Amino acid sequence: MKSTYQTQQRKILISFLVDSHDRQLTIEEIMEGLKDEGRNVPQSSVYRLMKKLVDEGVVRRHAKEDSRQYVYQIIESEECHSHLHLQCTECGKLVHLSHEATSEARQWMQGATGFELNQEKTFLYGTCKECKKNK
Repeated sequence: MKSTYQTQQRKILISFLVDSHDRQLTIEEIMEGLKDEGRNVPQSSVYRLMKKLVDEGVVRRHAKEDSRQYVYQIIESEECHSHLHLQCTECGKLVHLSHEATSEARQWMQGATGFELNQEKTFLYGTCKECKKNK
């Protein structure tokens, strides 16, 4: 793996993303979160760094549901590519489905429909336990 120069802004951004690992965030939400933490990173730097982090495979980028915006999430490990993700439509929380459950879902779908699921690009949307309890 190629060595990457770690600027202070890059370290701040990665630290924030690690702390928010269970959420997918827009650039605006990232900027707001950094501001709330008292960290001053120019928006142009965030855009530039996010593009680099996506290109390097450190961050995943997806089109936001029902929107033209993108959301970003740090990839916690190589295993993050090999399971399904559940996302709460209320609070944005992201849940990583176990490998066993992902495998069962893929096998069922393949057998029932012949459809080959790409779990790296698949998110299942619904309401998390906490939000459901608060309704």
